[in-house]
Amino acid sequence: MLMQASGDIAMLIAAARAQRRNVLSEPEAKAFLRAQGIPIPPGRAVSHAEEAPAVVRELGVPVVVKAVAHQLTHKTDVGAVMFPVESPAAAEAACRTIAARVAIHRPDIALDGFLIEAYRPAQPEWIVALRNDPHFGPVIMFGLGGIYVETLRQVSFRLAPLLSDLSQQPLIVRDISEIEINPLAATENGVLALDALIVLHS
Repeated sequence: MLMQASGDIAMLIAAARAQRRNVLSEPEAKAFLRAQGIPIPPGRAVSHAEEAPAVVRELGVPVVVKAVAHQLTHKTDVGAVMFPVESPAAAEAACRTIAARVAIHRPDIALDGFLIEAYRPAQPEWIVALRNDPHFGPVIMFGLGGIYVETLRQVSFRLAPLLSDLSQQPLIVRDISEIEINPLAATENGVLALDALIVLHS
């Protein structure tokens, strides 16, 4: 089931729990972020490739096309992200190409659909993550994101300065193990979460 950005965090988590999974899909993770006031690119999830052209006509070009499956936490590794896509027809073709790539590289995964978003290039790309460490509590990671996370490893860790605020949000402390935004675009107009991963406590 594809969930659009409902803004209801409890509903997002409950839906994942009901399906016995501890990872939110990207549309679900971005709905979570948007509910927390973190901007995300305009976009919409679709179940079938044939639906992509209508979304592109609504958003305008260029767009980015991504596979949606909660098990697919590293989409670029299997070619499940394509950008910039410059036309409605190209978006439908991109969906079919992505589906074929996932079928080859991850035949164990059944796609839920595709995420079509306005393309927002980010230079440089950043990563920010919040993790609930069993010993230290909430810890923040920040550094160069995108492909540079693994190659350059220029990140730093700090105890979350929002600890007192987080303690007033039992939903986050109780249910969320990790929130990762990578890449995070930073512009003169603010930040934009281009991709997101949220892992629930088992």
